[in-house]
Amino acid sequence: MGEIVKLLKQYLIAILMVSLTSSVALAEDDEPGEGQIAPDFTITQMDGTQFKLSDYRGKQAVYLVFWNTWCTYCMKKIPKLKAAQNDLTDEIKIISVNTGLKDSVEKSLVFQKRFEINYPLAFDHGKKVTDLYGVWGTPTEFIIDINGIIQHRDGVPDLLEPQLAHWNKLIGPNQTDTTQVATGNQDCSEEAKTC
Repeated sequence: MGEIVKLLKQYLIAILMVSLTSSVALAEDDEPGEGQIAPDFTITQMDGTQFKLSDYRGKQAVYLVFWNTWCTYCMKKIPKLKAAQNDLTDEIKIISVNTGLKDSVEKSLVFQKRFEINYPLAFDHGKKVTDLYGVWGTPTEFIIDINGIIQHRDGVPDLLEPQLAHWNKLIGPNQTDTTQVATGNQDCSEEAKTC
């Protein structure tokens, strides 16, 4: 009888491990990544205005950054983001979303003033956008091109200028040829939505 209980316990542990491993793999597969259409969202910015991602489709690329006030790596991104806001606002829209993890709107406003941040900040109440994008750590960055396709999930180039023409290349519905929209060597069509 003891041997059967021991085997049953081992069997249950094995099933539990397989189940947990499958859940983690599914969660990772659900995260939006390069070559996919970026999930649309609307969020209120710190200045009270609304940001809606789909409003920029067909207009300009979007640089979406998830951050926190206590994140030292996030602080290192500030000079790059400030420079982009000063020099590239007609070519790329920046939106920087605080994940809300161990943070508050008040801390975010103090952070904004302390670092003299000139680009739009938002606070993700309830982590809705953070969860939608599968963000686990900060900073997590996305470049979403003019067509709404994710070009980068992290690994954003240090120099944005050389990439802007590519990120702002509009793919129209009347085009019959495929155009490279992902960062790899794949050809992607508008109909495919992913590469």
